[in-house]
Amino acid sequence: MSTLRTPEARARRIGRWVSPSFIVSVSLILLVVLPLFSPVLGSTLSQKQAELSEASAQLGRLQDSLNELADKYGKAEARLAEIDDAISLAENDIARSKKDLGIAQARLAERVVSLYKGNHSTTPRYLEVLFEEGDFTSVLRRFSLLGKLADQDQELFTQVQNHLDKSQALEATLSEKKAAQNVQMAELKALQGQMDEKMKSSAVEYRRLKKQVAALREAARKAAEAAAAAKAAAAAASAKAAKANKSGGTVQSGSFVFPVDGPHSYANTWGAPRSGGRTHKGTDIMAPRGTPVVACVSGTIARTNPRDAGLGGITIWLRGKNGTSYYYAHLDGLASGIHAGASVSAGQTIGWVGATGNAAGVNHLHFEIHPGGGAAVNSYATLRAAD
Repeated sequence: MSTLRTPEARARRIGRWVSPSFIVSVSLILLVVLPLFSPVLGSTLSQKQAELSEASAQLGRLQDSLNELADKYGKAEARLAEIDDAISLAENDIARSKKDLGIAQARLAERVVSLYKGNHSTTPRYLEVLFEEGDFTSVLRRFSLLGKLADQDQELFTQVQNHLDKSQALEATLSEKKAAQNVQMAELKALQGQMDEKMKSSAVEYRRLKKQVAALREAARKAAEAAAAAKAAAAAASAKAAKANKSGGTVQSGSFVFPVDGPHSYANTWGAPRSGGRTHKGTDIMAPRGTPVVACVSGTIARTNPRDAGLGGITIWLRGKNGTSYYYAHLDGLASGIHAGASVSAGQTIGWVGATGNAAGVNHLHFEIHPGGGAAVNSYATLRAAD
């Protein structure tokens, strides 16, 4: 009634005796599971992802270099716009200042004419000195030096002088702004040339990288889908195997004789919990003590334990000609001539039902099927088919 994994089973080399059905089963499992864990598939996906990452990085660096030039151009263009606005403001200020200066000059001119007419027939000496100058600005300077004006004329003169100074300062500012404008326009032209040259020189590489990135992205997508499909197939296979075990496993192909020759009963207890955290890995066939136990297939007795020792008590390992091994446990005894190396035929009595080992006094045969001498599979469906 327990899972029996004897040293004989652990020592047995997996695959030493391989049945056709086991080969088919293993092949199907490998076809499903191997792609998922295959180094080729894994390395292909990793390689494609690495290549995609590198190509994307190269394309990103190229695009960044183009964007950097565009950023410089945009900033230079913004500075030029600021200079243009400043020039417009300066020109407006100059226009207003010239208008104010014109008004002040007209008033001052009227005052000069009035002074001239008020001196009858003789021209005052200071006016003669003033009119010796060739331009109005020089007249103002000379006029100021003479100091011949009355207080009200001095205020008028000061206004004209202030307007004149302001106009000259604005003109100087405008000249500076236009010079800066010329420099900025030259910078814009140079940046435009750099961008054009950069784009022309990188056009081929840019298109190559774009194409490579697109191709690698598609390859990585397909590799990821293949890995996901393999994983899903493996999960489906695992679920199918779990379902098969739960429902009794798969019926063994070929001839098979029910191992208990007499009244019996049994149930599908595969995977049921057992002491020590174990699970049941066989089928317990209940029968009266002494009921004959027979070879389920023709083959060779691989090993026996004729003494009541260990979990299984008196046990037999039968290696079938079909490559599958069969484990019999809790026997009451071994039939005559049953020992390691003995050949047996299907249906031949090899022992009797008992309660040895950890059977806890319950007479039964613990029976296991090990395809290829490997791990046990649920024997319930096979037993049901043969019973």
